[in-house]
Amino acid sequence: MSKKPFHEKILDLVSMIMALIYVGGGVALILSSSSFKFLPINNIQKYALGALLIVYGIFRGYRTWRGNNNQEEP
Repeated sequence: MSKKPFHEKILDLVSMIMALIYVGGGVALILSSSSFKFLPINNIQKYALGALLIVYGIFRGYRTWRGNNNQEEP
């Protein structure tokens, strides 16, 4: 079993942090009352974009986690 190089560990960490940021951004967008006056969209579009961010964040986190588990097996 070989250890991962340091740069791959950093990339995995950054990928997991970005996944959390996407999920957090989606939750914040859904829970915000006025979408911070940044996006001039209605509620349906706001919820759809928030849900899309959450799904993409979960997908990105799962892909990173799956990649880590596949590399650890001999």
